[in-house]
Amino acid sequence: MRYSLLSRFRGALLGSFLGEFLGSGGLPEHVLGNSSPKSPQLEESQYNWRLSGWSEIATCVSESLIRCGRLDLEDWENSCFALKQSLLSPKGAPKSGKVAVAMLPIALFFHEDVVKLRQQVLEATATWHDDAQISEGVLAMAYAISLALSEKLDCARLIPQTIAYLGTSQTPLVQQLKQIQILWEQGASLEATVTKLHRDFQRPNQLFPASIDISIALAFYCFLDTPEDFRLCVSRASLSKYQPQTTAAVCAALS
Repeated sequence: MRYSLLSRFRGALLGSFLGEFLGSGGLPEHVLGNSSPKSPQLEESQYNWRLSGWSEIATCVSESLIRCGRLDLEDWENSCFALKQSLLSPKGAPKSGKVAVAMLPIALFFHEDVVKLRQQVLEATATWHDDAQISEGVLAMAYAISLALSEKLDCARLIPQTIAYLGTSQTPLVQQLKQIQILWEQGASLEATVTKLHRDFQRPNQLFPASIDISIALAFYCFLDTPEDFRLCVSRASLSKYQPQTTAAVCAALS
């Protein structure tokens, strides 16, 4: 293992926060480039940015897991109830990518046992909305992180393994991931990938009458395209033009 487990945990959490920053319009060269460490401080006044509510919930979940040593829904919901309520929309369920950002600490905490990981993710996501698309998106991210932390991640097999783990067929996310696998194998550009997913899943059609979240699938694509280059894959995710904060945050967590 090139890095300790603690370093990987820190990298996933900090990477997610950094990805969210870049997706919000932060300039990559100030954070990931070759500028001096003092550059961001010198220009700090130019940025009026703070963590999204979803990342703040991730912080609450992290603190609760440390405090309780297990997933205690009552504990973490009590600590961020008002914040969670402010993120719920009367128009419907939140996007799966956003919930995935909030549930990242659970993916890290239970990464060693994929059976228990599934149980804990399903239990946690059920508190948001009874929506299979949400839990499926979080499970996909969590399983990929589990493979990475266990030194079992093979880029060529990541999507087929993830689809098998989800255990579903013909759902929007599974179809998106299958598309990503094909596009990745063909060497499709980011622009072509975004265009394809947008055409198939963002425009209402006979199969999907409503717009479907594609941030998880895009994050997988950006990670797979340059898995060894954190700077490049997160920068590209932030330029995806589709929920860039969420896409970049999930991509950074995978990286």
